Order: sequence, then C-alpha cells, then structure tokens
Amino acid sequence: MRLPESWIETTVRSVVIDLQPGFAQKPGEEDEGTTPQIRTHNVTPDGKISLEGIKHITASEKELARYSLAVGDVVFNNTNSEEWVGKTAVFDQEGEYVFSNHMTRLRAHRDLVCPEYLAGYLQLLWSMGYAKTRAKRWVSQAGIESDTLASFKLPLPTLPEQQRIVDVLRQADVVAELRNLFDELLARTKRQLFIEMFGDPNPKINARWPVVKLGKFVTVATGGTPSREQADSYGTAHAWVKSTDLKDNVIVATEERVSELGIQRSNAKLYPKQTVMLAMYGQGQTRGRTGKLLIDAACNQACAALLPSDELLPDYLWIWLQLSYEAVRALGRGGQQENLNLDIVRGIQLPKPPVPLQQEFARRLAGLLELLKKSRAASEQYSAMLEVLQIEGLTGDATAAWREMHSAEIAEAARARDALLRERGAKLTQSSSVVATATTQADLTVRPARHWLLGELSEFQRQVLAAFTEYCQQSGQPLLVEDPEEFARFCDDAAVTDSLQAFGLSHGNRVRRSLSQLAALGLIAKVTLPKQDPESGERDYLKAFRPLRPDEFTRMTDVQALRKALSAGGDQRHYYFKVHLDYETSERAGAGGMFQVISLEDEDGKDFTHLVDQGLHYASLDELKDDIASALKVEAGQVDLEVV
Repeated sequence: MRLPESWIETTVRSVVIDLQPGFAQKPGEEDEGTTPQIRTHNVTPDGKISLEGIKHITASEKELARYSLAVGDVVFNNTNSEEWVGKTAVFDQEGEYVFSNHMTRLRAHRDLVCPEYLAGYLQLLWSMGYAKTRAKRWVSQAGIESDTLASFKLPLPTLPEQQRIVDVLRQADVVAELRNLFDELLARTKRQLFIEMFGDPNPKINARWPVVKLGKFVTVATGGTPSREQADSYGTAHAWVKSTDLKDNVIVATEERVSELGIQRSNAKLYPKQTVMLAMYGQGQTRGRTGKLLIDAACNQACAALLPSDELLPDYLWIWLQLSYEAVRALGRGGQQENLNLDIVRGIQLPKPPVPLQQEFARRLAGLLELLKKSRAASEQYSAMLEVLQIEGLTGDATAAWREMHSAEIAEAARARDALLRERGAKLTQSSSVVATATTQADLTVRPARHWLLGELSEFQRQVLAAFTEYCQQSGQPLLVEDPEEFARFCDDAAVTDSLQAFGLSHGNRVRRSLSQLAALGLIAKVTLPKQDPESGERDYLKAFRPLRPDEFTRMTDVQALRKALSAGGDQRHYYFKVHLDYETSERAGAGGMFQVISLEDEDGKDFTHLVDQGLHYASLDELKDDIASALKVEAGQVDLEVV
C-alpha cells in the first residue's frame, strides 16, 4: 500500500500500552452476580457496543482489577465463527464492566493513536474478511491469538489527521442513525395504521370483531428439502424459501433455488404470489417471523405457507402475525427447541374484521410499503457510500485536501509521533507494497492504487472476484444481482461453482455480500441498469456489477491523465462529455426531480464516470458541471455536457 507522505506503517503492538484477553466465568454462575461482562454478541457488526443480552457474573477483586473496561478501551472479538471473528468496537459505557475470554482489550497509547481510529481500522479489516485469514481454526470456531493481533500492520497518520478522520466518520454515522430512526418511524406507522383500523391485535382484548381459527378460512401447508446429495435438485428454476429468508418483509428473491427435479423428489410445492410464509422453527428469534411472496416460490418444512384467502386477506393476516409475534411464538412446544407445527398454526385465533375494511387496509398499506421500499433503497445506497468513505478515510484518500491545508501542523505532529515510536522500539515504514499471489488470478484488471487490497481479501472474496471476472468476460454483460433469475444463473455457473466448491453449498447471500464489498473496495464497478417487466411493461432500475475496464484507474490518476491530454495548446481548453442520467433511482430514493449519473464519457468514448460521485443526487446539470470542474481543477465554464 502506498501511504501518504506523512503516514507511516507500524504494528498494533507499537501503539497500545496494554493488550489483554478476558476471562471465562465458571459454568452455572452466569446471571447470578452483579458485574456485567462484555461478550461476543455485545459487539455489533457495525462496530458498536450493545448491551442487549448482557450477562452478569460474580468477579473477584483481582479479576475486577485485571479485566475492567474503561471508556475508550478498544474491544476486539478474538474467538467466534469465521464470519464474525475480528469484530471491533470502542467501549463507551460508564460504570463497572469486565470482558470474557473471547474478547481482547486494547488500551491505546493516546499520544500515538486515537482509540476510534484504531478500532475503525481493525473493523475495516474484519469487514474485508482479512481478520479470519489470520485466525487459527477448529470445529465451528476461529481464534486470533494476542501475538497475531499485535502483529497486525497499521497505517498510522498523525494524531490531528486521525482526529479529522474520526470526526468525518462520526458525522457520517449520525446521518446513518437518522436514516435508521426514519425507518423505525415507518415501522411504527405500520402498527399504528393497523390499530386505528382494527383495534388491538390481541383477540382477548379486541371485542370489535368475531374471533376465528386461522385454519377455518386459510389453507395452511408446508414444504420440503431436496436431498443435498443430489446436486441436480438445486438450480435456477424455482425460488425456495427457508426460515432464514423470513424477516417480516416481502420476498422477491431467496438465498437458494431448487430445480424442477428438486420439487419432484421432495415434499416441496410451488405456492403463488401473496402467500404469507410463517417460520415454524429456527434458531434465535426466527420462529414466528414472516414474509409475503411477491413471486411464485416453494418452501422447506420449517415454513408454514398460508395461501391467499378471500376471507382473511394476505395483507391483514401478514401484519397481524407481525404484531402478534410474541403471542405466536409462545404457542410453540416440543423438546428443547420450542416449535410450531401445522396444527398449531391452523389453530391460531385472531379477529376477523369485515373484508371491505381489510381491502381498505391493504390499499393504505401498499402506499406505506412503497415508502418503506424507497427508504430502504436510500439506506442501502448510503451504506455503500459509507463503506467507500470508511475505506478512503482509513487509507488517506478522504483527507488529502485537509493535509494540504494543515501541512505545518502535520509535519510537527509527525516528528513527535516518529520520535515516540522510536523510543518504544517500533519499526517505521514509510510505504509498502503488497504483491498479489497467484491465487489472485494474474489476469485480473484492477486499479493499480488498489493492488494492495488483493492481499487483504479473504480466500472466499478472492475466489468470488476471480469467478465473477470470468463469468462477465464470457457473457460480455454486467451481472444484475437484483434480478433473482440472473443472479441464480450466475451462482449455478460452472466458473462460480468450481471456484467456490471448497466452501460448501448455499452461499448466495455471502456471494452477494462479497460483491458489494469488492465494489466498495474499488475492485469491481457497481452500476444501475434498466430492466423492463415483460408482464406490466414497467421499467425498473436494478443494481448490477461489472469488472473494471482496462482504462479505469484511481480517480486522481485519471484526472491527471485527462488534464494532460486536454490541456495542451491553451489554458482555456473545453472539456466535452456525454452523460447518461438516472432520474428513476432518485425518484425512488425520495429525491424527485433530481438525478444520478450512470455514465460519463469523453468524445472518444473513454469512460470518466469516476470523476463524479455516482451516489450523489444532482439537482441540475450546472451542479454536475461544478463537480466535474472541481475534480479537474478548472472553471465550470470549461466543461460542456451532452445528455444522451
């Protein structure tokens, strides 16, 4: 990795004054004490401390002295499943807390590193899949030893720049939190709409409507699981719902799909659109979760399929089940794992309002769900932008202009930092280059300034990148990941199955997540493409990915090349671009009348889309010109745009 001039490369060991794993509580003593103990589930996937499900223990004075947590400590998850090992957060709770042996406490040397910067970089390594590549593995678990963690390389800017990076990322987090609050408000609005129209969902309290058994008015069925030993039972033909697909949302795609043979060989059956799915069993909070089919789909035996009824309409039934989640879960029985079954589901008692009122509810709910869809699409776009911001912040790209404005302050801080590190015996490296190994696939075309990232990817991500590149080269088309059938064809393609066979079956969601991560890292390109519904004729815009083109480099490299190519022969050269605009995505995101940029090309057809922020909604072409001119460091009047 080529670091900014004022940055150095060191190790985690060099910037901490303490690195301490926690301790295990004796069996049977949990929740009997008064001291809360931070465990693996108390660090969230987005790098925050959560006290949900906190355990309490009895800790001795010696344990309290050695394993206490203070505000500003960095908490690293050293043991977990491969997927989760390496999660990191800054501890931000007042009071007396300790931490388990599956967590490691890092105390930052505050004259060298901000805790938020250290935690942010470790969390970035986890999100990239790097942490698990450094872990030792055993059955269903992976662990990172203290010496290994201490040896992690760390790009280290000066303290003032670290604080600037932390401030920028914190502001971005505030926006993300506001988006989450808005989504929560919409969810509460859905509940309020139901209560206003029908009253309390509890049939023991609600006397407005007759109480009926669900099975009297709704056909209740289930499905099956084709044998995993018969690979041809799985394929692209039919969506196949599992309990893990049920998240109280509409279902437009599933993690796995089954073939026609799979349907014939098992108890799986195809169910129509508007069928409500209910999870009868599953781990954690899965039992009782729901989904409503917007596609024809089969399901496995863990799901109850509630077929569309003219007496209990799908939307009414679906939302009633969501609002009755705890009551429905409480009906489960059997063994150590409380389960529902078809008889229990058929016997569920619920109020039965008049059908016209249910129809009016469905009409109003449709508008609310459309708003939820737009909000979630906007949240997804913002999350993708936030991933890019985190990477650019923690590698120096985001603060390049800030460094120029504070060069004297940075120079002084760099001297103090380097002197202190030398006193501590640390090795300082001004820059480094990580060479991609043969497993990276030598023919891959990536941005030169991103080459170092290939060495940081997990093996799964590298194989997905190689398979994706081969697939797109063969097809000659981008991959529409939001088209269920096309994504299923991709997952079933020989290039993909051969590359990923070592990782087992059923990793559709993991592949989709890896593609998003590769796009955020700048190793593939994310685009928006139109797709027309053959039934309705409506055009929708779907997320897609494509390999990088040979002439795509980092933004700064392309800007310099463009300026050099076009500036010869006069200072007032005009820059001409053809631009393809996307109004539909902005409309869906709640920014009606604005647009995003799909592509930007010069008159020779060379792509310069990277000169603009594709996640930004522009109000006018003048705003877009200003952005391009700023990137080129020229006047806006020198930029001419033609909309195509």
